[in-house]
Amino acid sequence: MADRTTVGPTRYLRDRTGRLRYLPVGLTAAGLVLVASAVFVAVRPSSGAAGGFTATVTGCDVRSPGTAQVGYSVTNEDRTTHAYRVLVTVTRGSTPLGWGVSLVNHLRAGATGTAQVLITVTGAATGASCSVHAEVFDGSTGHHDHTRN
Repeated sequence: MADRTTVGPTRYLRDRTGRLRYLPVGLTAAGLVLVASAVFVAVRPSSGAAGGFTATVTGCDVRSPGTAQVGYSVTNEDRTTHAYRVLVTVTRGSTPLGWGVSLVNHLRAGATGTAQVLITVTGAATGASCSVHAEVFDGSTGHHDHTRN
């Protein structure tokens, strides 16, 4: 009868004593590939993930009674085009006086979009401040393209 180490599909993987000689090397290589894949996924920047933008107030005019005119800008710091939903708020201290939602559509990577929004305010707006909070909104904006049949 033939020796176990000289026949079968594993005959080239065994040394003279019959032990598998490449098993530790193979397991080590598989472990390194697994660790490298996990590191690549962990440090890879996301494409289209929220957080790749900045939104700032560019103007806050509360001089007109009952309204505030708020200017803002949104900069897309991501690598892909996005749309943004912007919550515009007018407050005096911790008291909300008015708010509104504005959309910025199709903002290319690295581009900045600006807008002005009229916000209806309740009460005296003297001493009020304006703020904006944006979020990625790549959903439907409700506008339809009527140029196609």
